[in-house]
Amino acid sequence: MGEERPAALVRLDALKGGGEAVNFILAAGLVGLTLAAEVSTALSPVAEGLHAPYDALLRAHVKDGAVDYGALKGREKDLDAYLGALAKADPARLGREDRLALWINGYNAFTLKLVLENYPGVKSIKEIPRRWSRKRWSVGGTMFSIGEIEHEILRREFDEPRIHFAIVCASKSCPNLLSEAYAGSRIEEQLAGAARGFLKDAQRGFRARSEPGLLYGTNHNVYLSSVFKWFAADFEKGGKTVIESIAPYLPAEGRRFIEEHRGAISIRYLDYDWSLNGR
Repeated sequence: MGEERPAALVRLDALKGGGEAVNFILAAGLVGLTLAAEVSTALSPVAEGLHAPYDALLRAHVKDGAVDYGALKGREKDLDAYLGALAKADPARLGREDRLALWINGYNAFTLKLVLENYPGVKSIKEIPRRWSRKRWSVGGTMFSIGEIEHEILRREFDEPRIHFAIVCASKSCPNLLSEAYAGSRIEEQLAGAARGFLKDAQRGFRARSEPGLLYGTNHNVYLSSVFKWFAADFEKGGKTVIESIAPYLPAEGRRFIEEHRGAISIRYLDYDWSLNGR
């Protein structure tokens, strides 16, 4: 996308309307510059602070959920510096939203580091021994495994099923790794966006089809990511079904399908591709 020049830079010899016109255009230019500055700030909610270095890495090396591991390998020291900052952070001093953002970012950053340590030879995170069980990741001076961060902290402490759209196990069937760090000030917006993004992906997240039955009739099938099979309990709290929990984040056609065939839906699960989410 081209960058528009502020109106204040229009050639003065093109102005025929006198001083008022000049003042108007100069004022418009200042407004444009102000708006541009606001947009720039909005693009990076963590431009400063703990997660800023990680945010910069994601913006530079992640596009549409795919990670440029080759380029990121060249900046592994920058990632290490961020992990060092996490080791000194104190989650207990943060509010709920900031703690949630910290643990999601930590999970994803530790996973990136794990892959980089084995890159370029690794083709899948499942090739790495003890990938989720080894206690080697420090937050606030305490060592955790990636599995503990997921199951003992994110799932148990936060009671937030949408973390499953945010934490990324470096695999193609995972939800997309965002091209930005999670931020407490935007965590609701980011989690909702991650949910919508995953569920509009018919290859990985959700698809619905009415298909001929094996012998007769029609089957109304909903195909879901295996994530919803593995972690169904997280989406079924409060008496809801998995479908009811994810319905607000489905594309419009998906919601219509659910409404039209309520009570007659069969749920099936998509195959999970564990190959590396690289590009």
